[in-house]
Amino acid sequence: MFNSTIGKIAKTSLVAAVLMGASATANADTLIPADLTSNIEQNIAAQMQDMMQLAQRELSMSLQTQLSSSMFDSNEADEANQLAQEPKEAVITSAMVEE
Repeated sequence: MFNSTIGKIAKTSLVAAVLMGASATANADTLIPADLTSNIEQNIAAQMQDMMQLAQRELSMSLQTQLSSSMFDSNEADEANQLAQEPKEAVITSAMVEE
């Protein structure tokens, strides 16, 4: 009986201490959520800025690569067309006879 009374008193005092601690910190921490929200917003904005810069660089590099590849392919096609359109010389099989 003595042990159960001490147990009840201990539990009650623990609950009271927790409630008092929660009440005290709730009043003291009213500014913390505002600061936390502000910091989170600043971090998100900075990360978005970094992501946009990275995306712009990657897009620019991709476009440059595609453009250079296209120009290279175009130059190769033009050279092939020029070679195909050049007049072909007649082949001489003998010094005396032309075909």
